[in-house]
Amino acid sequence: MPESNKEYVLVTEYFHPDTASTGQLMTDLAVGLQERGLDMTVFTGQPNYHSGDNEKQPHTSTHEGVLVNRIRAPQVRQSSLPRRLFNWTVFTVWMFFALLFSRTEKEREVVFVSNPPFLPVALWLVCRLRGWAYTYIVYDLYPDQPAELDYITEGGVIDTVWGMLNRRAFLAAKHVVALGPVMKQRISNNAGRKFDESKVEIIHNWEDEEFIEPVPKGDNWFSEEHGLVEPFSVLYSGNIGDFHDLETLVEGSTEFQDENVKFLIVGQGDNKQNIVSLAEKHGVKGETVDFLPYQPWDDLPYSLTSADVSVVAVKEGFEGVCVSSKLYTAMATGQPVLVISQPDDDEARIVEQFEAGIQVSQGDVEGIVEAINRWQSNPELVREQGKNAREAFENNFTEDQSIDEYYRMLAGTLPN
Repeated sequence: MPESNKEYVLVTEYFHPDTASTGQLMTDLAVGLQERGLDMTVFTGQPNYHSGDNEKQPHTSTHEGVLVNRIRAPQVRQSSLPRRLFNWTVFTVWMFFALLFSRTEKEREVVFVSNPPFLPVALWLVCRLRGWAYTYIVYDLYPDQPAELDYITEGGVIDTVWGMLNRRAFLAAKHVVALGPVMKQRISNNAGRKFDESKVEIIHNWEDEEFIEPVPKGDNWFSEEHGLVEPFSVLYSGNIGDFHDLETLVEGSTEFQDENVKFLIVGQGDNKQNIVSLAEKHGVKGETVDFLPYQPWDDLPYSLTSADVSVVAVKEGFEGVCVSSKLYTAMATGQPVLVISQPDDDEARIVEQFEAGIQVSQGDVEGIVEAINRWQSNPELVREQGKNAREAFENNFTEDQSIDEYYRMLAGTLPN
């Protein structure tokens, strides 16, 4: 059993009722660890994700047995990069001082996720000043991510200083969580020669196997409503950011203008207008390619299972920088996964390992066309890879399995 005089403080910008994927995962984690016997407290922000419930929440509340403390500083709806930068700064500064001056009679261990970008550095300093152990969960690797997106200059002053501070955060951590082997190796490289690689635990993200279950297109009202039942249909659903390579998908769609193939892109994000403009430029918007905004939460079990193939797309250069949480959702739907990534990326390795789809490199339009033609001409392959995807998900990437791994890491033993 865990120590009764020890509390675990989870710091996350997003938490229920925010519908950002990080918020869903961190809510599952806090509630799951509390149910398994750890004393969990959450420090978080107000709902502000563009797809979430923007109603202001109490500063202190309880969610399924977990004490939730929210910042009192103003936050804005996250519909653009400047707004995110504002929220990130406010949240990071607030959490620094809130935790630095917080009172506790128990031994405390802090668990935090890598977003907002400067949060790990701020909490490394807080934990050092307070003498607390901490676990650093890497969802996005900084400063690698903004450097790959050319937001900052690789090797420049910001990149160098930020990298040095983040290296200290890795070195001082009790545990570091990576989402895959490629990410683990990149973390170890960033952390330097003095870093103990054995402290890095690979714990995958997850999906709720009861919330997302395979639904045949013929029995799916969402498929019927959006004309996806008859054509061979390809679905991307999620954030449309600069780090998702949907350009290759849209370029590939131009080869199917006179065929019975439909592409549906669902979601919002900073890069959506560029993707829509690209589809308009090629004359496929509203014909071969349709766009929808984020769907209501209760509709997700149907929208996510509405196609023949699910797409996971990452930008070139992001190998080990992040692992798309959409991968686990895509596998849960029981559909083959079209992974647009480098062959040695974590997402591609998983799909290849379980024979659950096809990997195509960024910019390989011909590869997109070949993959879709292969599936369209071989329904048995679609069924087999979809079956493999769901089985691999159930055996490796469910909520209970991953949270058990977090418990084992934090408590030193498996839950009873």
